[in-house]
Amino acid sequence: MGDEWQPEAVIRLRLERLKKEFVEYIAANSGKIDANIPVFFGQVIASLDKNLPGLGEDLYDPFIDAMAFAVLEASKKSEDIPFVEKLFDYALRNKRGTRNRAVYDILLGMKMINTGKYAEGAEQLKKYRSVDAIICPAIAYCYFVLSTQQSVIERGAPRPNDMSLAAREQMIELVRLHPPINRLQDFEIAEDPRINKIFWFMIKQAIDWFPSEREFIRIGIEKAAKDGRRDLKEELLNIAIERFYNDMYFLRELYKLKLEKRDAGGIAGVVKQMTQQYPDEIEPVYYGIKLSIITSRMDTYFRFRKQAVAKNIAPFALILLDYAFEMMSGKRVEASACMDEIKKRVGPHHYFVTLLEYVGHDFQSDDAKKVNRAKKALFDAIDQYCMKLLKIEGT
Repeated sequence: MGDEWQPEAVIRLRLERLKKEFVEYIAANSGKIDANIPVFFGQVIASLDKNLPGLGEDLYDPFIDAMAFAVLEASKKSEDIPFVEKLFDYALRNKRGTRNRAVYDILLGMKMINTGKYAEGAEQLKKYRSVDAIICPAIAYCYFVLSTQQSVIERGAPRPNDMSLAAREQMIELVRLHPPINRLQDFEIAEDPRINKIFWFMIKQAIDWFPSEREFIRIGIEKAAKDGRRDLKEELLNIAIERFYNDMYFLRELYKLKLEKRDAGGIAGVVKQMTQQYPDEIEPVYYGIKLSIITSRMDTYFRFRKQAVAKNIAPFALILLDYAFEMMSGKRVEASACMDEIKKRVGPHHYFVTLLEYVGHDFQSDDAKKVNRAKKALFDAIDQYCMKLLKIEGT
């Protein structure tokens, strides 16, 4: 049975089940595992060999990582740096791949910070600054804390001391290196609330230190969006719009936020500001059209449509938007006429025609939830298609 071929999806499912069993075992036997880590990893390897023989290193090694992180999370010795080093050493020995220890080194560095070993933590993390956006702020925080200690010794020197300048330098490195955001989100590091607090503390410090640098706000907004922190995103956008009122990235993000909150008045205000700052661009006009479709306002739609025609919007985009407006407004006869025009343009069997007609059938349902889902699906599909057609960045 073990030698039979199985789809990778099935193998991953079996791995998840095995991982769940081990996590439960770790939680119940943490002290015993801490006392004899080699025996535990021996059990893990034996179980993998028995249940999933021939497992490739691309799945095998992440499972070993997951076991090491689960042991660390459950252990009462998780703040004991020598213990953490020993645990990671055993985990690395039992991996089949290139023994890449970057994640282990980063996690160890974060543990050092959490235990107050700031100088050691900064040194440990330095070579990994390009891995994830959380690293530079963590190093900067180490220097920031050390700078406060240095200031006490120097009795509050009026100018930034060496450590304070080093903290600023690390935040500048964050902008220069432009590391990915949330690359480490699948590891324990991303779950540590202390590390997240450090990130946000240092981002806000950098915004104060460098008021003319937009990148700190942009990085914060991107991370807030990925973390689902609407409160932080809104806070940063308020700063951004005040300092960089004509920056299209921030206006676009504000538009997204208002759209998420279903704030029609707020959306209209953003569209107006976009139009004032970029009177020759199609993008603000397109957002105005989207707003009028969402609100089913004929007068607003007609006004923005005229502007779109004047700016030579792609004709096919306009036909799709007309269809969306009529469908969302409940005007089936007019929508059918628009669909006939769409078919003339791309052919009756075009994949997009098939999709729109299929979703459109649900508009006639007596189930309100089904109708709302259909409206969202149709609007989202047309929106994404038109944005690609008009080369507008995703919202």
